[in-house]
Amino acid sequence: MLTVPTTCPFCACGCGFYLLANKGELVGVAPSETHPVSRGRLCARGWGAHEAPLWGTRLREPLVKRNGRLEPVSWAEALDHVTGRIKGLIEAGKSVGVLGSPRATNEENYLAGKLARAGLETNDVDFSYHSICRPLLAGLEEVTGEYGCSISLDDIELSETIVLIEGDLAKTHPRAAFSVMKAVEKGARLAAIGYARTQMARLSSLYLQTVPGGEGEVINGLLAGVLHASLEDRTSATAHCEGYEALRRDLTAVKATKEMHRAAEWIARAERATFLIPPTSAQGDQLRKDAAAFVTLAAITGHLGRPGSGLLMLLGRSNVRGACDMGVAPDRLPGYQPFYDGRAQQRLQGLWGKKLPSAQGLDAESLLQSVSGLIVLADDPPSVLPMRQQALAAMERMEYIVVLDAFVTPTVRAAHVALPIASFAETEGTLTSMEGRVQRVRAITDPPGEARTGWQVLAELCARFEVSASYSSATDVLREIAQAAPRYAGIGQQMLEEGWGGTLDEDFDTGKRVLHAAGVTAQTSPERPHLLAWDGVFDWGRDPLISFSPTLSRDYQSQRKLFPHGFVEMCPQDADELGMRPGWQVKLTSLRGAAVVPIQVRTDLTPGVLLVPYAFREHVAKVLGVERLTAVKAERA
Repeated sequence: MLTVPTTCPFCACGCGFYLLANKGELVGVAPSETHPVSRGRLCARGWGAHEAPLWGTRLREPLVKRNGRLEPVSWAEALDHVTGRIKGLIEAGKSVGVLGSPRATNEENYLAGKLARAGLETNDVDFSYHSICRPLLAGLEEVTGEYGCSISLDDIELSETIVLIEGDLAKTHPRAAFSVMKAVEKGARLAAIGYARTQMARLSSLYLQTVPGGEGEVINGLLAGVLHASLEDRTSATAHCEGYEALRRDLTAVKATKEMHRAAEWIARAERATFLIPPTSAQGDQLRKDAAAFVTLAAITGHLGRPGSGLLMLLGRSNVRGACDMGVAPDRLPGYQPFYDGRAQQRLQGLWGKKLPSAQGLDAESLLQSVSGLIVLADDPPSVLPMRQQALAAMERMEYIVVLDAFVTPTVRAAHVALPIASFAETEGTLTSMEGRVQRVRAITDPPGEARTGWQVLAELCARFEVSASYSSATDVLREIAQAAPRYAGIGQQMLEEGWGGTLDEDFDTGKRVLHAAGVTAQTSPERPHLLAWDGVFDWGRDPLISFSPTLSRDYQSQRKLFPHGFVEMCPQDADELGMRPGWQVKLTSLRGAAVVPIQVRTDLTPGVLLVPYAFREHVAKVLGVERLTAVKAERA
């Protein structure tokens, strides 16, 4: 039996385990007692991590679409096809974009960005999940000037007070939920903000119930509770923050409830406090404002830069942080520097030997609607983006799509060329967790068929577009990353090779913090008194690492079989007022249109709130469009 230590490919907590192989074939996983994050524990996803690479529908040979069908070809023919067609589009003045992925390693994402900027000479580079997490990072940066988080999962366990905006943490980030539970067990006070009584909400000392998109109103109430009772850290607020007086004025008329005042006092009196925020139901600019206000709450109470205190952005996929760090964004270079930053541009131009494009690129959603050609690295926009059907239709209209993936996804089926690459169990590289821990991914088996490691394929494409890419291993790519993104130079090579990894240095002590209140807007009206929102922001059921796992896909497959027309959830009170029972049809009407779907009754919801699982978002597309929430009229169909 062969065992190899590696990093979990699912959520961004960064757990580690051992992959197990027998005679060259994956057979299972085993936890590591010494791993600094998982510490001998794994969630259900971790225990099933080996199944998709073993049993999934794999890409095993290069494919080129001819007469509407993908047909096997040699690697040389496939790469010649890609090079000729992409160069032809560029020479014709047509745009070509690149999508990276949080399912890819840092090395693969870095080379995808390098190919886009130095090879294709475009900043049209992004990844689908970025549209979901970008507002969080923007809100953090707006206040602190930084994009990283300031606490670890271990810090949470030692907290006296925890403020959690709840997105069902126990389901989305089980390891982070474990830290919260350990802290509560030791006596920590948990203040949970949310629209449903989830496991964490039931565990909380104080539950601040709101409606989807209403998190900003609660955050403003907590800010007002701090300021009205003069609980702010005066030194931090006046010496290290800008906009303090403006914040006080903005919150003068805000009424804080008794519960908000109690939570505000817990936060202000705590020596160690942590603030946890996922992408919420707020949409557009509202989520950025909510995130900025949440960071402001940590700042004015003195918990930014204080040892053991701070905030953690709850990113959804294993390498979201790494993809951002590698510059897989239309407005950011490696190191998360703005694309117009002169010093960063000079560093990269000297490293890559190419002049960088000067125009800001398109984000993933705009890119799909605009470009003629697309190179996709382990991303599947229809499974991730809110615009599920529109994304698939946009790709079907494109002139040319190249996909590098280990699995057959809807995006692969829409491709003109599919290039098979290794899965996480068959490649080398690194991932960066949401707390900034950089860890190794190690191979235990060879890729199936003719598949190659992703970094090798991307290096070959870079070379074909006259970009220097001479690497003998993924470690060589990591060395170049350390030059392109200097923060990664601090990750000791010996630690990466022999241990579980190293942590990026985060510094929240430099510069001024710019304080912000959240913006609050009315959601409903007498004509449309109910609020319809997505429940969740990521469809794990369509992720290939889940959908190709017999164990992990069972619940998702069962749900789709039981509810082929989807469903929306409502509280018993709303169902009674409408005279409805589970399984009956409800007609939902918004300003955008109408849809008829079955209902399910959920006892932990607030009256007036209707939720549709993210996986069933297409069933209410005529009502929601690509928005996360909207006011609706609900009536029995």
